[in-house]
Amino acid sequence: MKEILAKSNPAIVGIEGCGSSHYWGRLAEQFNHDVRIISPKKVKGFLQGQKTDANDALAIANAAMQIGLKYSKPKSEEQQILQSLEASRVYLSRNITSLGNHIRAMLYEYGIVSAKGYPGLLKVVHETLDEQHPLPANLLSTLHQLWAHYLGLKEEFSIQEKTKNTLVRQLEPCKSLMALEGVAEVCASMLYSSLGNGKQFKNGREASAFVGLTPKQHSSGGKVFMMGIDKRGGIKELRAALFQGALAVVTQLPEEPKTVKQVWLIQLLQRVGLKRTCIALANKTVRTAWAMLRHETTYKQQLLIKT
Repeated sequence: MKEILAKSNPAIVGIEGCGSSHYWGRLAEQFNHDVRIISPKKVKGFLQGQKTDANDALAIANAAMQIGLKYSKPKSEEQQILQSLEASRVYLSRNITSLGNHIRAMLYEYGIVSAKGYPGLLKVVHETLDEQHPLPANLLSTLHQLWAHYLGLKEEFSIQEKTKNTLVRQLEPCKSLMALEGVAEVCASMLYSSLGNGKQFKNGREASAFVGLTPKQHSSGGKVFMMGIDKRGGIKELRAALFQGALAVVTQLPEEPKTVKQVWLIQLLQRVGLKRTCIALANKTVRTAWAMLRHETTYKQQLLIKT
């Protein structure tokens, strides 16, 4: 495959989105090919007949030449590193939560109840291991093993998070994005890994629609109906992180606003409520992030001028 890409004249290279698609896309771009990575859902609409390798290849080729179809460009290696580190961070976090719930459930079966959070679990496990709570002796060794594994996962998570945050602070685009309201290391890395340099999007609204923060639209007979955002589409992890960051900003708005954005948020909060305000701020964050990445600019808050 590498030999074919190297010897072929520059052409359109259609790739169905899958594992290693960005690697092959970057390789094809090295030989001046026009790479188009297509979502499997979009390729499915062009499939004719039974699912065979030949029919799949024909569907990808037809999709790659389709007018108006949205494509993705290959991510840079830097973007993929950030994406892999974030995926690993989420994986460890879920494992820690899952194992913690398992330990709680095992103790609860014997009438041992723990408070919420890590401090509550830590206290009840130590008391149980010190035989302050009645747990069958045959289960104490299992509890020892599970608890040691739990602490090991937490240590690995802490190391992995420090590694990722150190890399994020070293990357200039991520450092610039962290100036935005509600954006720290997690959101900055996910924004950069998702949007890249912003050149694959025509404007900020297209970038926001890609994340899934624009309202759904239903138009018929010249009548346009706007609905809520599509919770199933877009990038769910980024959307959730941006919402949490926006929630932290909106819930701590000062009584006397100092910036134009704070005035806008206060007025919006009074008009549409908390959750819609957070979605609106997340939407604006993505649009601003796209402009910063596309034009290589920094973010400056617009201070409120008092007369």
